[in-house]
Amino acid sequence: MDIGIDGVWGLVAQVAIVVTFAYLLIVWVASVVWTYRDISARTRDPFSQTVSLILAIAFPIVGLLVYLPTRPRQTLAEAYDHQLEAEALLHEIQEQATCPSCRRRVDDDFIACPYCRTSLRSPCESCGKALATTWVLCPYCASPRTPIVVPNARRNAAAIADEPTVEIAASGRQKRPASTATYTPPAAAKAPPTDTPADA
Repeated sequence: MDIGIDGVWGLVAQVAIVVTFAYLLIVWVASVVWTYRDISARTRDPFSQTVSLILAIAFPIVGLLVYLPTRPRQTLAEAYDHQLEAEALLHEIQEQATCPSCRRRVDDDFIACPYCRTSLRSPCESCGKALATTWVLCPYCASPRTPIVVPNARRNAAAIADEPTVEIAASGRQKRPASTATYTPPAAAKAPPTDTPADA
């Protein structure tokens, strides 16, 4: 059976229409599925998910173009990762040592603050490692620390040593130290002048 030219073109047109319709249907279904998966990965809000699906279903191409710029910026996984990074950074900042005087960051092995010259630690006499002020021995070489005597404490100790010796009575009570101040008696009051009668 011979088919004319018009019949061939008509068949080609029908095939083209079927292919175009199938292509548009596939694109529409794919856009709806992609929109659902994308909005589910970006938010847990049911209202946002419903509106995005309605846009993708009712307006196959236009709805997708409207959804793309209005969707949430980050996925839930990306937001969670950023939150973990921020918490880790905050934890690291809080754990890092700071100078008690100027509040700037210092390393754990600093002996003095390089900004305000505040003394942070004292070096070990044996190995030279920086030691905290509360340590009683060096954790690196296990040598005991010599107690640090503050100059004011030395002065006070010397002043106490210069005081006179305190005697302890038989009763066990401690007497007060003798005073080193000298007693100065008050000046004698001058007698008021008396009126004497003149010799006659």
